[in-house]
Amino acid sequence: MGATTRVTTREAIRRICELHMIGKVEANRVLTAGLAGPGQRAGRAIAYDERRLAELLARPRCTDQTLDAVRPVIVRLGRDRRFDLSQTWEEQAEVVRRNWYVPFLLGMFLDRWGCLGGRRFPLVATVASWVVFGAEVTGHTYDEGTPPAANRSTPPRTFEVEPPGAWFEQIEETWLPLEHGPTVTVWGAPTNGPLREVDWLRGDAEKQKERIEYEKWLRSTPVLRDVAQVGLTSVDAILRAWNAAAPCRPESGRDGAA
Repeated sequence: MGATTRVTTREAIRRICELHMIGKVEANRVLTAGLAGPGQRAGRAIAYDERRLAELLARPRCTDQTLDAVRPVIVRLGRDRRFDLSQTWEEQAEVVRRNWYVPFLLGMFLDRWGCLGGRRFPLVATVASWVVFGAEVTGHTYDEGTPPAANRSTPPRTFEVEPPGAWFEQIEETWLPLEHGPTVTVWGAPTNGPLREVDWLRGDAEKQKERIEYEKWLRSTPVLRDVAQVGLTSVDAILRAWNAAAPCRPESGRDGAA
């Protein structure tokens, strides 16, 4: 077997940024989370296995059909959550499940659509759009002793989670077509606000244009997001329209059975 070829952190970040159109800070979090395997110190630098990096960059986009069928809650792990793929599922769960500010409308969806009568809903965590963790949420609590922020109406939630069912197998080794948006969302839920416009006076105008075209492509793909175009403001009306447009959500346990 030939010797392992390694690339520097700088080169690995360059390749990640180039392919996924993300910033250097996000790309570095991809590496520190272990998505391209463990880094090996070489002198003062840290290098990564080029084959593992190539495998990461070759991961497919999760299909709309899969996401429409599962309709997971998606949480984005930011720089304040030190996620490590080398840890156990239980250790990762402690990082993922705690202290999430859930927007009011989404909170209504979760309270009325999931975690009622013993039901559960699927949860997927991402780092820079790559899927790193899956679970099934069986309930939630409000974090005691943590008052809501000045611009929040409720304190943060902590989810009660169990390992995912068979639905996660189709999502695990993929990346998700996510727009810029809230840290907690549900696939297919209405999105807010118009797309940005290119500021042609800035030096990075062409990069802006590329990003906006990418976001247009993302926004056009999920069928469920058509709900956002009909101007519904009632929670009940949105729930009815959303559920009418979407396939049945699987009621899966740890073994994936209904």
